[in-house]
Amino acid sequence: MDKKPKILICGVLPPPLFGHSALYEILMGSSFVKEFPISFLNLKFWSYQQHKKITIQKISKLILYFGDYFLRIVIFRPKYILYNMSWDKMPFLKDFLFCATGRILGCQVVIHDMGQYAQEMYQSSGRGYRFLMRWLLKRTSACIVLGGKTYQSYLGLIDPQKVIAVPGSVEDTIDVARYLEKSKDPEQPLKILYFSYLSQSKGVHVAFKAAARILEKNRHVKFTFVGPFESPEIERDFLDLQKKYPSQIEYAGYVQSLEERVRLYRSADIFIFPTLRDVFGLVLLHAMAESLPIVASDEGNVSEIIEEGRSGFLISKGNDMQLAEKIQILIDNPALRKTMGEWNRAKYLKMYRPEHYGQRMSQAFLRIEQGNENSKHG
Repeated sequence: MDKKPKILICGVLPPPLFGHSALYEILMGSSFVKEFPISFLNLKFWSYQQHKKITIQKISKLILYFGDYFLRIVIFRPKYILYNMSWDKMPFLKDFLFCATGRILGCQVVIHDMGQYAQEMYQSSGRGYRFLMRWLLKRTSACIVLGGKTYQSYLGLIDPQKVIAVPGSVEDTIDVARYLEKSKDPEQPLKILYFSYLSQSKGVHVAFKAAARILEKNRHVKFTFVGPFESPEIERDFLDLQKKYPSQIEYAGYVQSLEERVRLYRSADIFIFPTLRDVFGLVLLHAMAESLPIVASDEGNVSEIIEEGRSGFLISKGNDMQLAEKIQILIDNPALRKTMGEWNRAKYLKMYRPEHYGQRMSQAFLRIEQGNENSKHG
């Protein structure tokens, strides 16, 4: 094991900036790329506008990327392929093509699963998809997931010993734009921030309903929504809410600028994440890094990030009344907001900085390599 194995990473880098691309950007800037010989294939299929849609442009990209992939395997000769896997039916067919080809060409495949929906897809699929999933997972060397609860997604599908939890990270912005240091004007309204995709699955309607409940009885409160709209219908619902509370509902659009993102987080007092379908939520780590108390849905691995009563509050998925109640508690208790924010900042520094992610990914591959060595001599 003196000579580190070569790794071909098949992922995605910004733009656009979203969970997967943000994590790969951090990984490629971490100590992980110094520990192992790395080749990165940037598979840029995803976009907010064409998510899960088949287009001629995507088919053209598939042909080009597959050719590039094949050549990298032949020339770079990686031992491992770390592949960003999707467990949605159409994207899975593309992922199966890449992973199966890599396996047939003699590489070991490590699935990088940033979701938690393998079991869900398996149970909802017919015999064809189930056969492909079983074939691939039987030949997978390991599966790297974002948290402990994701193990449940692989029950009965893969050896539990092959599933390795590596929590995500985000960059620390403490040294970014220091002139944006948080300073609260007592005359300014208390600000509640929603920073995510404005979609049904991210719980945006839960946030809208909770906002209406809060604004009915709190004049000195403002909600800021940040992110692209999933559909014209959601945009209309937002505009209806904004018409009712014109000075208390703000839309900041889709933010890619680091400086603007930092400004929005630092101007906020409370962060909300009422997601209905999620696995980890990097936006939670951004909020923790900026010392914000958080109210979030108990979904996926969120409860591994948010400690009830210390980091903030966890609510049942889809429960706008609970969301409003927990927000109101934080509105009424500035000392509690401060204590929770400080706790979050300390936890971020301890667990979620970029160097932690690089170290944990290196440890994961050393564990995979050690397992391979043991199986050879076993």
